[in-house]
Amino acid sequence: MPSRPRQVLLTGASGFIGAFLLDRVVRDTEAVVHCPVRARSPEHARRRIRAAFDRYGLGARGPDETRVRCFPYELTATGLGLDPAHAAELSGSLDLVLHSAAHVSFLYPYEALRAANVEGTREIIRLAAPRRVPVHFLSTVAVLAGFGTAGVRTVGEDEPLAHAERLTMGYAESKWVAEQLLRNAADQGLPVSVYRPYEVTGDRRSGACNTETAICSLFKTIAETGLAPDIPLPMDFVPVDHLAETVVHIATRHGADNRTYHLTNPAPALLHDVLGRMRAAGFSLRMLPYGDWVRELVRHVARHPTSATAPFVSLCVDRSHKADMSVKEMYLQGIFPQLGRDNTERALEGTGLVCPPVDNHLLDRYLEYFLTSGYLPRPGEVAHTAMPSA
Repeated sequence: MPSRPRQVLLTGASGFIGAFLLDRVVRDTEAVVHCPVRARSPEHARRRIRAAFDRYGLGARGPDETRVRCFPYELTATGLGLDPAHAAELSGSLDLVLHSAAHVSFLYPYEALRAANVEGTREIIRLAAPRRVPVHFLSTVAVLAGFGTAGVRTVGEDEPLAHAERLTMGYAESKWVAEQLLRNAADQGLPVSVYRPYEVTGDRRSGACNTETAICSLFKTIAETGLAPDIPLPMDFVPVDHLAETVVHIATRHGADNRTYHLTNPAPALLHDVLGRMRAAGFSLRMLPYGDWVRELVRHVARHPTSATAPFVSLCVDRSHKADMSVKEMYLQGIFPQLGRDNTERALEGTGLVCPPVDNHLLDRYLEYFLTSGYLPRPGEVAHTAMPSA
């Protein structure tokens, strides 16, 4: 039964979202959780998961080793690089698969991400298919970016994927194709659910988050330079602990029902709201038109090639397919489509699982984490590394 899985496979447990999913599965079920990790040995795999738990405040000693079985695998390899006997054992015993592992890069083209994100998903399907083990797949709202530049204003959760030719990032393209693989498998009888989160942010209580993301790099660059783009950029934040609670609840209470769930925030904010909280915290900021800010961003990265924002400059510079705008502009309010949440709201009705609004309380929690962890310099310690053009 979905509500009482005994054997669960969770990929990506050494990553940000995966660590919170593992913590929640262990808390909410009595299942043994099998965690394939890119590692040299089972002990190395365990150390990587312990390190993730420590980093994100989930417990320095990591999860209960009597219920969490860690082993090496390779997402890009045939058969996931598993010993055939081990793979057969998993295939014959699993009750549930949570597939969150992926190669996340906004720089690499589709060809470089295909092995991990597409072929890796194909291997997960092969593992689950013989006994039709339900597969719950973590995708991204980025697969829908093409709808916006095509002029589509609203996308429901059950809307078929389209407009792949308008996607620009290889990562979004690879997730688009992976979703299609799962849809094809679902048509042949494999139970599947797809989750599309928006911006996955820190734990709502501690603020602990993965700072190696595009949105965090944006905040860091704004703090360091004192310059911010004057754009209606949505801050559709989904705290990682809420995401984990939601996914595990749906997976264990509703099962894989061949539906898609948009894990978005019903009460998002805008970049201007974040800037307001940064100013309230003491940061001195100046707004620039988007084009002027991008030029300053490029200059900043040229002077500081190891800066946190360097891997993400292409989002602001590269032009999108089929539309005269940058990739970042595809996600602006009024361009990126509104996303329906009917399936998600029905699944969570009466559970008390509510995504917290992106309000002053949540934004201040995140800012405090950035400051206390040293990710952002405290106001007064900032020597601005770029100045606006005359």
